Amino acid sequence: MTFQDAYNYLLSLSNMPRKEYMSDPTKCQWYLDRLQFFLNILGNPEKQIPHYIHVTGTSGKGSTVSFLHSILQANNKKVGSTYSPHPSIITERWKIGNNYMSKREFVELIEHIKPKLDEYTRTTPYDMLSFFELTEAIGFVYFARKKVDWLVMEVACGGRYDSSNVIPHKDVAVITNIGLDHVGIIGKNKEEIAYEKAGIIKQGCKVFTGEKDKKILEVIKKECTKKKTKLKIFNLKFSGNNDASKEKIFKQCLNESIFNYDKHKYIIKVPGNHQIKNAVLCIEIAKSLGTPQNKIKQGLKNAHQPLRMEIVSYNPTVILDSAHNPDKIKSTVKTIKLLNSSTNKPVRLVIGFSANKDIKSMLKALTTLNPKSIAITRNTTNIFRKVADPQKIQKQLKKLLQKTKTQIFLDPQDAFVYTKKTASKNDLILVTGSIFLSGELKE
Repeated sequence: MTFQDAYNYLLSLSNMPRKEYMSDPTKCQWYLDRLQFFLNILGNPEKQIPHYIHVTGTSGKGSTVSFLHSILQANNKKVGSTYSPHPSIITERWKIGNNYMSKREFVELIEHIKPKLDEYTRTTPYDMLSFFELTEAIGFVYFARKKVDWLVMEVACGGRYDSSNVIPHKDVAVITNIGLDHVGIIGKNKEEIAYEKAGIIKQGCKVFTGEKDKKILEVIKKECTKKKTKLKIFNLKFSGNNDASKEKIFKQCLNESIFNYDKHKYIIKVPGNHQIKNAVLCIEIAKSLGTPQNKIKQGLKNAHQPLRMEIVSYNPTVILDSAHNPDKIKSTVKTIKLLNSSTNKPVRLVIGFSANKDIKSMLKALTTLNPKSIAITRNTTNIFRKVADPQKIQKQLKKLLQKTKTQIFLDPQDAFVYTKKTASKNDLILVTGSIFLSGELKE
């Protein structure tokens, strides 16, 4: 079996009838039960992993997972982590140490689970597993075989009934923050979304959040009380160099942030106040696990954050970003404005969105960058994903920016090539709106 054969087999299972995630709010436990049934057939690899950190939230999940992975690795732990969705190739969903799963390992895992899926189909009282449930099962087998000490898991959607919540225990549950994303799937408002995300809290685990909204915090605290655990809240305001407080941001540039927190100086290889807040959350989590201070510093400095305001070339400066909801786009825009305040580089955008997003809010934020040009494209060429209509995006943009030149391209590569050709060396090209768009262009 080749890698493409293995990948096509996994994709082909999507044509099997099944209950789709959160389609019936009264039978949500079904999704976890059918995955657990399959894991039992596989010999319960999820029970062979000693330690788990489980991360959910509207924004910052991937960055938090990357920071924690790097800190644990710096402390000489054999650590694995999961990421969802994958930006360009499916093997980017699973990482151990510095390496993602190889194509050969992926093929071997598909060959292993293929007959097990036949057994599942013959014996299960449930329907076929979803694509994400299958990727979770693949991950558990992979990490169990590799005998990782710690597994840092990113929730895909929600938390309470997300496939990742099948894990039997966890040391730490993290809720980065709560915003409006996946509206109508996991909730109609922030309180309902918070309830679903708080579902990752289990008895005996430590709980951390960077959320600051009092109403949202009450939802999370209620779940903590129910599970007999305590919530630790970390959401600090940082000052500039001239402030006398102990929390300071010393430097921010396109590829680095230096800040002071609790009398210690830290360096992270990404810009943005939101990333510093993610790092502080991870510092506190690491401290609660007894991680030495020097290992925390080393881990944060070593952490790689792909497609999080990632600079891939200069002259012109090209930034690939994965922001795909209003909160994330606002953080991206705020960071670009901050970093561009001294250089005043003309901004050119390459944008594409998934069909189910709050595109109007994201466009409103992006237009405040006063872009010189905007190339509009599909956020992915993947036939299984629904994309936002570029023509509708262009119509909305013309209402917001009547004088800015907008151009539609069906192929993301064409949109990028056009933008780069028309840009001068001093321009800044920002690719954003979807992790898939930036992932395809990076590939």
